[in-house]
Amino acid sequence: MGRLKNKIEQLKFAIYCFKKGQDSRFVKTVKQLTDKNNLIYVESYGDKQNDDTVFFIDMEESHSGFFAEHNRLLAMLYFADKYDMKPVVRYHKGYCYAEKQPVNGTTNPFEYYFEQPAGIGLKELKSFKRVFRSRKENSYEVNKLCDDPNGYTRSEEYLNEMARITAKYIRLNSIVKERMDEEILGLLKNDTSVTNDSAVITDGSDIDGKAIKVLAVHVRGTDFKQNFNGHPVSVGTDEYLEMTVRTFENGGYEKVFLATDDSEALNKYRKQFGNKLVFYQDVVRSDGNDTVMHSQMSRENHHYLLGYEVLRDMYTLAACDGLIAGLSQVSYAARIQKKSTGKEYSDLIILNKGINYHKKNNCPS
Repeated sequence: MGRLKNKIEQLKFAIYCFKKGQDSRFVKTVKQLTDKNNLIYVESYGDKQNDDTVFFIDMEESHSGFFAEHNRLLAMLYFADKYDMKPVVRYHKGYCYAEKQPVNGTTNPFEYYFEQPAGIGLKELKSFKRVFRSRKENSYEVNKLCDDPNGYTRSEEYLNEMARITAKYIRLNSIVKERMDEEILGLLKNDTSVTNDSAVITDGSDIDGKAIKVLAVHVRGTDFKQNFNGHPVSVGTDEYLEMTVRTFENGGYEKVFLATDDSEALNKYRKQFGNKLVFYQDVVRSDGNDTVMHSQMSRENHHYLLGYEVLRDMYTLAACDGLIAGLSQVSYAARIQKKSTGKEYSDLIILNKGINYHKKNNCPS
């Protein structure tokens, strides 16, 4: 039965290719496909002097959140690293955090926030003889590090490898780094408190002087409450809060840093912890079950700022001593970032109620 099904699928694909036979671009692309490493050969520039092999990570249009896309990028960088290629990254103009006008001097949404991983810009691609363009299948290579390919069930081996990739390739650009370091230090540093040797800022360096001991909490609310198929089973705010109170009291923490997209969660934590709670006040949050990613506001560069805010939340989560979180792309990114600096959380509590496997409510595109 399985063999017959495969034959039918092959026939369907052959018919599809036949219909596309007059599409020269389609035909050229198919001919360029190679079974080895799932690469697409872009172009040979002949007599150019640079013999390095470049992997052009041209991220396809996606409606994913910031760290779903970022963690997919790490998988692409892992592929490039494995095959000794120099990565160059471009995010699509349809990226959810893209603006119509340049931001931080660039029209490439990846460069709004980050430096190019190998120091090679898009305009420099033609100075190389061998340039390969990414395919989404390249990101599947990293799944070999996990028993379950679901993006919300990642192994320690995966986290350790992505930490290595992060340390090697991910660097904030100077504009974002300067602003973010200042804001993280302003939130976490306290000269009248005890020294916290594990607190780190965006480049992994220790916070100088005195710093408060902070328990980080990431509450993923809004659209996660809808329990989309293939996404983690939603964890209620009260469950997060109960675990936070217990860990805070037993761990000798002085403050709680809350990163959340959910206004209800923020209100409950403020009521519980009062002035012992720290959080960023300029973050867009939602009162309902809709993602803030699709929010519309009149502020300048709103989409870019949405990306900046969640990126800052992640780096702040990584700068704290302990972490309480559910299964989410943000919490995975914070754990990876923490590991990339050579640090570990003194308390790491992941509230895991499993993955939704149904077809009643699929994640909208």
